[in-house]
Amino acid sequence: MVDTNLDTLKYINISNQIKGYELIQDHLSLVEKRLVSEQSDQNNLLTDAAVQLFDAGGKRIRAAIALLSAGVFEAEIDKSISLAAGVEMLHTATLVHDDLIDGSSLRRGKPTLNAGQHAKFSVLIGDYLFARAANLVAETENIDIMNQFARTLMTILNGEINQQSSLWGVDRQDYFDRIYAKTGAMFVLAAQSGGRLGGADEQELIALEKYGYYTGIAFQIVDDVLDFTAQQTQLGKPVGSDLRQGIFTLPVLRYVDQYPDDPNYKFLLETQDGNHPAAAGLIDSIRASSVVKEALNEARELVSKGQRALKSLPETDYGEALSSLAEGIVERKA
Repeated sequence: MVDTNLDTLKYINISNQIKGYELIQDHLSLVEKRLVSEQSDQNNLLTDAAVQLFDAGGKRIRAAIALLSAGVFEAEIDKSISLAAGVEMLHTATLVHDDLIDGSSLRRGKPTLNAGQHAKFSVLIGDYLFARAANLVAETENIDIMNQFARTLMTILNGEINQQSSLWGVDRQDYFDRIYAKTGAMFVLAAQSGGRLGGADEQELIALEKYGYYTGIAFQIVDDVLDFTAQQTQLGKPVGSDLRQGIFTLPVLRYVDQYPDDPNYKFLLETQDGNHPAAAGLIDSIRASSVVKEALNEARELVSKGQRALKSLPETDYGEALSSLAEGIVERKA
């Protein structure tokens, strides 16, 4: 089983950037146990896969947002833990399917399921995790949360299909629509569901929705920046992997706006060959340009909007921690 001592978990890499993280530290440990808990008659393959997936680490940011949001409104702890585990399980299920679609062999520096002995079961494992996530969320006994969970899953899957249907041809609006589906919607789910669990009113739920939206979009922009600026050992996957697959992210879009005649860019658009040396050349040019800093500044502006939305919530240490978490997202290095 996974060691649930927080000193050994890889998601500790962001906790030291978040003021008030200790408010949920013990609860996150319980979430971790729920993520790898066995169900009755569960096949050993599923148990082994869950341990492999969650032992690989992760920041558990979505779970943290759910717990902190629930904490603002003094929601019931056991149901908050079920919610946080369900949101994190949903996120992990999407990663299993993403790795399969992308043919990825590494995630967080470790082999993916489809790169090892569980390869032929990857789809079924991902499906099981989706079902398990729904089961965990159902433990909240809140129909509004269950409905939002279902809608969020629909948004995520529809967004993935849209992404695969528009490789090598994404514009700025398409990009933001895509990263909302990929990341923003799940941040909104975590933030709003925590509030719903604690009885937040309509205006407070709108504030949580804004916080989740802006923070989630900022998180994905930073991820997309790190895809160019971090080292492979930090990323746990090849640098510039999205571009090589024809997925144009904000740094790419900003770069081609400024340098539309870059020969490497024009070659890649024509050939759609992400394995060609032109891809490495374009990646180097993006890394050396100003667009990385510009994209990060855009993420910081979004985080500020999310933090302002929190001002309409009750003043609590949990709310301050949500604000601090958003700030830590932009400053992270991996």
